[in-house]
Amino acid sequence: MTLRSTVEESAPRRIKSLDGLSLPAALQANQSAMPWFQQAPWYQHLASFMALTDTQWMMLQPGQTAENSAPWQLALYCSANGQQINSLTNYYSPALGPLAPAHPADWQQFFAALTQTQPAVQRLQLQPLTAGQQQQLQQLTVPGWGFYFSQCSDNWTARAENYWQQRPSQLRNTIRRKRQKLAAEGARIDISPLATPELVAAYWQVYQHSWKPAEPKTDFIDALLHHASQQQSLRLGVLWLQGRPVAAQCWLVAAGVAAIYKLAQDQNFDHYSPGTVLTAALLDHVIEVDQVQTIDFLTGNDQYKAQWMDTKTPLYQLQAFRLYQPAALLQFALLRLKAGIRQLWQRGVTQRGNR
Repeated sequence: MTLRSTVEESAPRRIKSLDGLSLPAALQANQSAMPWFQQAPWYQHLASFMALTDTQWMMLQPGQTAENSAPWQLALYCSANGQQINSLTNYYSPALGPLAPAHPADWQQFFAALTQTQPAVQRLQLQPLTAGQQQQLQQLTVPGWGFYFSQCSDNWTARAENYWQQRPSQLRNTIRRKRQKLAAEGARIDISPLATPELVAAYWQVYQHSWKPAEPKTDFIDALLHHASQQQSLRLGVLWLQGRPVAAQCWLVAAGVAAIYKLAQDQNFDHYSPGTVLTAALLDHVIEVDQVQTIDFLTGNDQYKAQWMDTKTPLYQLQAFRLYQPAALLQFALLRLKAGIRQLWQRGVTQRGNR
């Protein structure tokens, strides 16, 4: 098998910069539910946000695609000695990418490519995996590797068609009451596809007065806002009350999908529920103006999402170990042992509860 990086026709190497890099035509043609997160700038910003050095991360893809497989490309990063490999994802990431393997043959090809390009690898971690990806990998046999799966998060989605008819009456009544109360106080809402200095400053003002923990790197979000603005996929909403921004949200729209990305509400105005009213306004906008088919709340198992969304689907993590490496084999055995003990304990609790 011949492998290549995304920038030259040779064996894979770590890419030091993705400035101006475009995805191969086969990847560009793929219709993803979250296309923004498959673009090269996303991974460049994410690598910078995670403080990865130029030699710690790379793009991996096959040089040739077999008849029973499809194009794939994964962003990865590794430890200094190359023994630990991870997907280039974190809590901001809704999917593996730029384009995850789609068939068992693709996954076989991925593991062959990984071991060829990273011979020192002992442990691999990939997340988030969809249920379909997890099932494919569960059924895969890769000599010398042991797999362990666990749930890492959830994804909430809703259909845009007849959206409000599907929502609980309690939510609709709350929105109506809070909207009337805010209107009586002279509140206004801005929804813009542009990351203007005024709106970005308003977003950060709200964020600093919200329940959210401090953002590790504000420049990561600033870069996302400006790039999405250039791509015309940004929907930046701000609710103003008495001349002050009290709720702000960043949504991303592309390929018929509206992704709810960042939410913030000034705690001093919680009694007005400005975030709820702003979410409703943005929903109306993306459904009526952008005419999206799907609303995606991305990752997170926050229970409040249930009243806004139709479907909750689990997301998984894969930890894979090279079994011929003693240290990796020991880690794998301990992980399986702990999982077995936990299952026995949970079974005992269930049996005692049924007596």
